[in-house]
Amino acid sequence: MPRFFSIAKHLPLLALLLSGGQAHAEPLATHALTERAAVELDVGDQSGLIQALLAASGEDRDLQYRLDWHPFSAGPALMEALNAAAVDVGVVGNAPPVFAQAGGFDVRIVAAAEGAQNNNALLVPAGSPIHGVADLKGKRVAVAKGSSGHYLLLAALTGAGLKMSDIQVLYASPVDAQNAFASGRLDAWAVWYPFVGQATSRGARRLLDGSQWPETGLNFTVASLAALNDPLKAGLVGDFVQRLARAQAWATANPGPWAEHLAGVTRLPLPLVQEMLQQQSLRYVPLDGRVSDLQQRLADAFAEARLIPRPLQVGEAFDDRYNRLLPSAH
Repeated sequence: MPRFFSIAKHLPLLALLLSGGQAHAEPLATHALTERAAVELDVGDQSGLIQALLAASGEDRDLQYRLDWHPFSAGPALMEALNAAAVDVGVVGNAPPVFAQAGGFDVRIVAAAEGAQNNNALLVPAGSPIHGVADLKGKRVAVAKGSSGHYLLLAALTGAGLKMSDIQVLYASPVDAQNAFASGRLDAWAVWYPFVGQATSRGARRLLDGSQWPETGLNFTVASLAALNDPLKAGLVGDFVQRLARAQAWATANPGPWAEHLAGVTRLPLPLVQEMLQQQSLRYVPLDGRVSDLQQRLADAFAEARLIPRPLQVGEAFDDRYNRLLPSAH
């Protein structure tokens, strides 16, 4: 993508939360074809990424229901739409579900993918005297509140013995922060691809990435309680989760064709898309105790830093009914 501003339309990166003690939906095949064909699934998509993934992999074919796509520039806004039942399902990163759960949102995590921990990075400008996280004390650092970059910044500061109050935090969207960073008004910036690749191509330096925190690599598929409580919609969500898992498996196994398709859709430069995909090895995994434990680290860290109003048990926002539908379960 040749210009900064079009990124807001065209791409950050993945997955979210939903479910709760309702009777689990039967597989989609149990519903009458005529009934399904009259139903649509409203999908929240961050900058067209999921729509592109399904199209590139062929998983958008032979649908027995309609997909109605709704664009969002970031995960927190998508979560709000799910809470309002304006959309049925979507994909976000690791942090938005924590903030949504803390806010009492009617949303559940229904599927998880892992392997994107290198997607986030803490950047400093070219020629910066900052060479370690401890050097950020008193410095101006931008991050999108409630994002995966927010957790990376918090984890990095904690590891260096610092608190959020030890730096000057500027909460800003990636596009706004990108402009401030490029103009020299920031000392550091916590963000994700493709913004990382664009900044480093212009001389910015990675101070660190998320490689030492595996929990930063989680993405979540999330659904509204309204959809999960509707037997027909819940069945559609199950079919959608299966398609997502197969599509991601195809993309991970075919990075070349996937990069070409994604570059064409987003208008990002192909080398940048290839670099972004090299930072990831995403695969869908069951919603189990291991994933819950990883996500609990985020919730505990945000609670300890008083960035959310209360401690959470993240497992309460998990709905594992679709675990059995994942390819690995067969």
